[in-house]
Amino acid sequence: MSSMVSSRRCLRTAAIATLVVLTAGACGSEPEQAKGTPVTRPTAPALDAVAPQHPAPGEKAPVLEKIKYELETRVLRMGGMVPKPTSSSCDTDAVGDKPQKFTCSVKYLGIDVPFRVETTGGFIMTQYTATPVKGGVITREGVRATAWKRYGTLGGKTRDSLRCDDIPTVRLVPVGKPSGYRCYIGEGGLAGPYDVIIGGNGLSLR
Repeated sequence: MSSMVSSRRCLRTAAIATLVVLTAGACGSEPEQAKGTPVTRPTAPALDAVAPQHPAPGEKAPVLEKIKYELETRVLRMGGMVPKPTSSSCDTDAVGDKPQKFTCSVKYLGIDVPFRVETTGGFIMTQYTATPVKGGVITREGVRATAWKRYGTLGGKTRDSLRCDDIPTVRLVPVGKPSGYRCYIGEGGLAGPYDVIIGGNGLSLR
């Protein structure tokens, strides 16, 4: 008895069920509201390499000056190769032939990016490590230029659907982990969200 009732119910509602399915399919075909803002061709393309705008220290320059220059270069890479002025200062006057620990800070786009520096010492060659203390620097211009260089230049649906979150002009974010900001590709084989990650030496989208 139950099977007959069930059968009759299916026959009676077949037209309605078909209408519901078609209506749901039509609604489901509408794209979800895209996240972020569209990325367009930057006025200045992302660079492959960038260096501080002041002269590099010579081979015979003090070790501390070489360290400061290299830290400024690292900050520029974090910022997405946006060629803006940098400066740096350290809480020591010189690096000697004995191991040392000190702090250096790079100023870039109005913010300070501090590093904890440890040298190994050595009369002929001094090695060092530099660890960001408060995080790495992220810039809106650098992220958008990098996203365009990596994905926008591919053209087609990838280019047309490329978007990024509303990233601040510049700020500090954690190093080596998702920054909290993303870029998105809405269509094509590369569709999906991409985390903006600031590493110790640069910017990546993963």
